[in-house]
Amino acid sequence: MVNKLFFKKWTIGICVNATIGDILSSGKFDPEIKWMRTKSTDEFFADPFPLYINDNNIKILCESLAFDKDYGKISLLTLDRNANQVSRKTLLDTKSHLSYPFVFRENGNTYIFPESGKSGKLSCYQFDPVTESINFVQDIISEPLLDATIIKLNGKYWVFACTWQQGEKNYELKIFYSSHLLGPYTVHAGNPIKTGLDGIRSAGNIFEMDGILYRPAQNCKKLYGESIVINKITELSENTFAETPSADICINKKRKSNFGIHTLHTINVVDDAIIVDGEYWFFAPIQQLKKSLKYRAKKYVRQK
Repeated sequence: MVNKLFFKKWTIGICVNATIGDILSSGKFDPEIKWMRTKSTDEFFADPFPLYINDNNIKILCESLAFDKDYGKISLLTLDRNANQVSRKTLLDTKSHLSYPFVFRENGNTYIFPESGKSGKLSCYQFDPVTESINFVQDIISEPLLDATIIKLNGKYWVFACTWQQGEKNYELKIFYSSHLLGPYTVHAGNPIKTGLDGIRSAGNIFEMDGILYRPAQNCKKLYGESIVINKITELSENTFAETPSADICINKKRKSNFGIHTLHTINVVDDAIIVDGEYWFFAPIQQLKKSLKYRAKKYVRQK
């Protein structure tokens, strides 16, 4: 009952003096993390994907969700190295839920593939660094995909994404491949590759370490955002796929800098930076009660 007195929202953190190599070799995730500590009850920020990093600032694409609107937009945040917000700008608002703005770079261009599962399609946008805006390019896969993550390997583009198996309450991991970034994409012969709640749904960009590919995925077996499984990809072809868990990472709640952070569900590795998000709890009983009543009212309307 006590947790009902706390307002809960997602926020973004910047890991300090940590490398993904150290995390993989030790199997532990315990860096000092600088967190955005705003106690606003108006909105949250989640699914951070770094765009640019310099000595002073980090520009991040993320989901921003205003609680009164109840759907996500794609925003550009500028944070300093202490995770203080310097500026923000809404880049994409389709009036339908958007999240997980996956970033793919190629030939000097930056492409964005936000999750838009409710629209029933995966779409590609191009980021313009001069105007700091994104422009629609085209739809590439006509399926309600969650958290699409793309890599280029052996001359092909591979899309890893999930669908939600409603009756079974499970995620289904699917793979698509193409010779061109914008498609057309072919369905992998083994789809669905994996089914379940543990280590299935993408939790950030696929990264390479010592010639090995690693795929972060959410562990939602007991609760949403419980931890992140780092999967080692051992086989990937048009007909086969295999991966094995390499590490299971979660928030160290005993560390002072993580006070109030309870769960973790996105990790992105870019250059020397590791960016994460976590669910932040802070004492605000009235605001939490209003949020809960609003959610219950919407759920009641949907069930009528």
